[in-house]
Amino acid sequence: MSFLDKMSGKKKGIFLAVIGLIGVLLIIIGTVGEKKRSDTETGAGTEKNLSTLEYIETLENKIRTITEQITGSDNVKVIVSIASGPEYVYVSNEELDENYSAKEYITVKTENGSDALILLKEIYPKVEGVSVACPGGDNPSLQAKLIEVISTALDVSSNRICIVGTK
Repeated sequence: MSFLDKMSGKKKGIFLAVIGLIGVLLIIIGTVGEKKRSDTETGAGTEKNLSTLEYIETLENKIRTITEQITGSDNVKVIVSIASGPEYVYVSNEELDENYSAKEYITVKTENGSDALILLKEIYPKVEGVSVACPGGDNPSLQAKLIEVISTALDVSSNRICIVGTK
């Protein structure tokens, strides 16, 4: 004879209602926790995208500054294109055999008790191309000078740099 068989009809109904209510509460709590976790992950992704945008903006400002000094004009527009976002390298243990390889990431406990990867380094994205619009940018000698400066500063081949004049 099971536990439910021993209960009377009214007690059995109350017991089943309580169990159902507990189940619904667990589902609600799980959903709220999942939403909070995904909001946190989305925020972290936004920070990474923001740092990439800041990186591009920093490069553009540096190129703008040097171009302004070379041309003597403060009417300079710069666009930098990058290959992708930054690459993150995390601390890990690696086992390598002839037929087997395994990588295990090292984590630490955070204040809230979750595990977090340990960041070893952040590799900035490679610059794919640079476009500069400035007064005198149609002058071949100025173009050559700017291309050499930008190519040297960013390690970008000269065929990936475009300099044009503005009015």
